[in-house]
Amino acid sequence: MREAVLAVLLLVGIAPANSAETNPSAPTEAVARERRWQEDLDYLVRELPAKHKDFFKLIPKPKFKSEISGLKDELPQLSDAQVVLRLKRLLAGLGVAHTGVGWPSGALAFNQYPISLYWYSDGPAVLSAASEHREAVGARVVGIGSLTPEQAEAAVAPYISHENSGGLHAASPRYLETPEVLQCLGIAGPDGHMQLSLVARDGKPLTLQLSPLEPGRPVQWTTVWKELSLPTPLNHTRGTAYWYQYLPEARALYVHYRHCRNDPRYPFASFVRDVFACADANSVRRVIVDLRDNSGGDSMVVKPLVKGLKSHARFKKKGGVYVLIGRHTFSSGIFAARDLRDEVHAILVGEPTGAKPNGYGNAPSFRLPNSKLEVSYCISYFTLVKGGNPAAIDPDIPASLSLADLLAGRDPALEIALHHVP
Repeated sequence: MREAVLAVLLLVGIAPANSAETNPSAPTEAVARERRWQEDLDYLVRELPAKHKDFFKLIPKPKFKSEISGLKDELPQLSDAQVVLRLKRLLAGLGVAHTGVGWPSGALAFNQYPISLYWYSDGPAVLSAASEHREAVGARVVGIGSLTPEQAEAAVAPYISHENSGGLHAASPRYLETPEVLQCLGIAGPDGHMQLSLVARDGKPLTLQLSPLEPGRPVQWTTVWKELSLPTPLNHTRGTAYWYQYLPEARALYVHYRHCRNDPRYPFASFVRDVFACADANSVRRVIVDLRDNSGGDSMVVKPLVKGLKSHARFKKKGGVYVLIGRHTFSSGIFAARDLRDEVHAILVGEPTGAKPNGYGNAPSFRLPNSKLEVSYCISYFTLVKGGNPAAIDPDIPASLSLADLLAGRDPALEIALHHVP
């Protein structure tokens, strides 16, 4: 009879509770899980140093092997989320913005709180939220758990691959919105519950008791622009890799260059021809190239735009081209800012870039075989600035976005680029 029940259970894919007694050689799930992580760690030790340029200049070989060995020893006591974060911290410790462990997916995927944050010049605020928390949209964050926002960001910083404070501000909101991260750091409770302390738009204190979103449950989100009926910022109006718009009051042409990627449906060379056709037809006086959302790609894509600007005498003089940069200007986006500054004498406006101009890049990736975690690594080193190693490319004219600017519908960097007189 027992054999018959066992056969039925196996046919329907259900292992009996005492299957280990029936087959003592069958590994328990805990042992199998540990073995899978060990295989992933062995793969990482084999592949990453062999693929990454100057790997053991960035971390001493004994330290790297000791970290991996210690992680292996602790596997039985660590949750999957803790293992992921330990790997993130290990690679973030290299201090290379392009090198790191991506967010887990599938069965290991992390959850999210029902809010999204942005770090403004005067601190973080709630940019969007699930509709049941709409009163929090546009509110200033003054506490995350028992920590100030600055303390919370400092707590997550070791897990973030970054090279400067701008890059940290760009990346930290996602970590502060993730229950598994805050649980592992003791900022959220064991069940993921977290208290968010705010100052609402009317100046009154507001406290949210947040729980992780339920996986698979539809969520209706609302944004600060929707709740306050604010005009959508110009750089948010389209999702394509590049587009332009003529601004007649300033006789300026706004070019949004979001990705260093050639769209085969609208090749960048064709786009540039259209840009200058519009500029010539409207006697445009200045061109504004917005790189604030440009996280990189192929640094050669921008070349037709640089060449076209150089061929138009009115854009070669100082004040003919303005380039907006910021914390999300990264990788080949930094190359584009450099090219426009050096070759077209563009005036840079905004915040410092989100990474160093001299550093490791050209970053492919591989996946660990069991967890499927994506590991990015660098195969090149670039030097864009000679005679030093600055933390960022700095703007010629600083312009940061404050929470007050957001709530008033202002874009200080764009306003400067439109009206500045050299």
